[in-house]
Amino acid sequence: MSGPLDGIRIVDLSVAITGPLAAGMLVDQGADCVKVEQAPTGDVVRWLGSTVAGISAMFQAANRGKRSIVLDLRQADGLAILRDLVADADVLVQNFRPGVAERLGVAYEDIRSIRPDIVYADLTGFGTSGPYSHRRVYDTVIQAQSGLAASQTGLNDDQPKFLKQLVCDKVTAYTACQAITAALFARSRGAGGQHMELSMLDACIAFLFVDGADHEVILDGDHSGPQSVAANNTPLALDGGFAAVAVPTDKEFHGLARAMGVDSSDPGLATIRDRTTNREKAMAVHRAVRQNATRLTVSEAEALLEANQVPFGIVRAVDEIQNDPQVIANGVFSEFDHPAAGRVRHHRPPTRFHGTPTELREPAAPTLGQHSDEILAETGRSDRIDELRAAGVVG
Repeated sequence: MSGPLDGIRIVDLSVAITGPLAAGMLVDQGADCVKVEQAPTGDVVRWLGSTVAGISAMFQAANRGKRSIVLDLRQADGLAILRDLVADADVLVQNFRPGVAERLGVAYEDIRSIRPDIVYADLTGFGTSGPYSHRRVYDTVIQAQSGLAASQTGLNDDQPKFLKQLVCDKVTAYTACQAITAALFARSRGAGGQHMELSMLDACIAFLFVDGADHEVILDGDHSGPQSVAANNTPLALDGGFAAVAVPTDKEFHGLARAMGVDSSDPGLATIRDRTTNREKAMAVHRAVRQNATRLTVSEAEALLEANQVPFGIVRAVDEIQNDPQVIANGVFSEFDHPAAGRVRHHRPPTRFHGTPTELREPAAPTLGQHSDEILAETGRSDRIDELRAAGVVG
């Protein structure tokens, strides 16, 4: 066995990040996945960002270990091939705009007629109905509409800010992955297959409202502070770098003061309740901490913060992460030679399953249509490959 989802078969009709990453995480946990792509360019993410031979960094991360077939679902033969793939599948993932799956003949009712116990993941931007459901959606659209971009502002800062990553795509992918697994678990307990609907908007509102919308959750509370307890987090400037510190408890607050050589013995600062009552005294300590920190090198600050048991992290550049001692100890990264893209560094599946260990059967993401012939043969069409390719049904 290779992973807890060994034996689970997925058909992935999705593009970009949300659907492919959701399916990709299931592959990381042992599932087999056929990725159905459209000619002539396939999944658009193949060509975004750092790309070699149609394998981008994002495509590699979201699609490693899948098999790719190029199918024209608008042709009867293409749809017939897909139906044969679905007949043996446990999960289908798609992120078409509402109405497209119906026009193509791959909506839930179509798929259920072939595989009654299918787990059908229907991923959209805004939802399957409503005033925005017809709109085209990308990550920044949902960052804006969900409140996430506005939540990045602070005091004297009224311009919304986008996170410089596709956070809404990834949040939705993680949510979808967990939901698919839950649906498979329910099926294993006799509930049968089911149609799952998940919009990026809903996933990202749920993500934000855990800790970023205090006033909109506790409606009768004190709304004089920010919406999020993390709103005022700023890096601690050091001589030659930065650190992040978090000191919500009494022990941590006073430990930070000691580490930075600041007196916090005033009884009005003893407990979190005292500091809440005496905000100006508490802020004076934080200002002194920041002033003293600038005199310390990164290594000096790291030693003092660790000695005083202050939760902290040194701010690392992205290109420094693979050399961080803890990352090395965790065995996060490995490198391999991709047959098309060349040298690739990638992260291992983050969860270690000790009972059902995961092992990537194939570390490389597929080239466009790499497995078309192989998959066609599995559907009993090995004698028709040339005919289907000539007709543009497969690529």
